[in-house]
Amino acid sequence: MLMYTFTGVWIDHANAILAKSNKLGEMTFQHFHSHVEPHHKSGADDSEHLTMVNQERGNERRHNQMKAFCKDIIKAMEGSDEIVIFGPSTAKYELKNLLEDHKVLFAKLKGLETADDMSEAMIKDFMMEYFKLPQD
Repeated sequence: MLMYTFTGVWIDHANAILAKSNKLGEMTFQHFHSHVEPHHKSGADDSEHLTMVNQERGNERRHNQMKAFCKDIIKAMEGSDEIVIFGPSTAKYELKNLLEDHKVLFAKLKGLETADDMSEAMIKDFMMEYFKLPQD
């Protein structure tokens, strides 16, 4: 018999924690660390044009790094029956946008929620409540 899987992904631009649960509320966690470089304020370039070009290149590089990070997470979501994405920043929307390319998984997305930094215990509590799983 196949297991029904509830998946929750807490994500920001630096890290993600993917939690998978069965209907009994038995949960596993998988941690992801991104290699997305932080935004830099303008550099010490001698012209405004170079600063704009460098900023554009940096934005493109960060976008590609974020895409690679999200693809790893999406791969780990395979086999999910219901999905919720949550976190403090815009990273959750970036993950959702990339998930749209995966029609089967995207159809299982139940919601996007704003949430502060969370420990595994807090994520477990969130998932139990969100998916109405049995409490211990």
